[in-house]
Amino acid sequence: MIGSLFVTGPAGTGKSTFCGAYKDWLVQNDYDAIIVNLDPGAEYLPYEPDIDIRGFISLNEVMSAYSLGPNGAQVVAADLLLDNVDKIKSKLELYDDYYVIFDTPGQIELFTFRPGSPLLVKSLAGEKAMIAFIADSMVSQTPSGFISEKMLFGSVYSRFFVPMMFVLNKIDLIGEDKVKEITGWEENPDLLYDSFRDENTDSVKDYFLNVITALKDSDIINKIIPVSSKDSFGFEDIYTGMSDFFQGGEDTDTMYKDD
Repeated sequence: MIGSLFVTGPAGTGKSTFCGAYKDWLVQNDYDAIIVNLDPGAEYLPYEPDIDIRGFISLNEVMSAYSLGPNGAQVVAADLLLDNVDKIKSKLELYDDYYVIFDTPGQIELFTFRPGSPLLVKSLAGEKAMIAFIADSMVSQTPSGFISEKMLFGSVYSRFFVPMMFVLNKIDLIGEDKVKEITGWEENPDLLYDSFRDENTDSVKDYFLNVITALKDSDIINKIIPVSSKDSFGFEDIYTGMSDFFQGGEDTDTMYKDD
């Protein structure tokens, strides 16, 4: 493993589509990459996983064994990921010099907020782990939505303490001007506060000013990577972030390059 990217974020932000499109981009650009599906309850995936947790954990079997409904079974299945870590690692060993994309469960709480998840990341990737937080551009285009996404980003960081990227997905749905406005909020939190005040004139302003200030002072407001899985826009920036962390910015020759 050269390095790994654990992809998480709220439901509906396009995480699995991002995973599949990013792997395709890596391979097309001569980098070896695989996807590991860590969602036992996934009914459909927009890619063919190279390693699939559904081969080890069956949601129907969990429901039957524990007399649970679908929601309860999802929670138990998420906790069972750690019990199957050795099986996943044995398959990962077949892919030595590869980038590994981990597609985590669709509901963010099933990965981020389960007790064993930090240990799972540590066991699977050690020091070669990064997290991509996938934010929905449609939600983030309002100041209140952007603040809520950044607070959730901060809560994920507080769970794992590994390098993270804030990935603004689906930018093709909001247009270039709105993307520039959002990135402007990131670069200048005072603009974010002014925009939020215009959006919510009756809100408790001091509270949100303190929230924005805390985000700025904690470096949780740092950098946005706008992407579109539809046309692979921004994927080079994702790769650059991974390369900078894992290899000091140097590309690695791969099996595809050797061929």
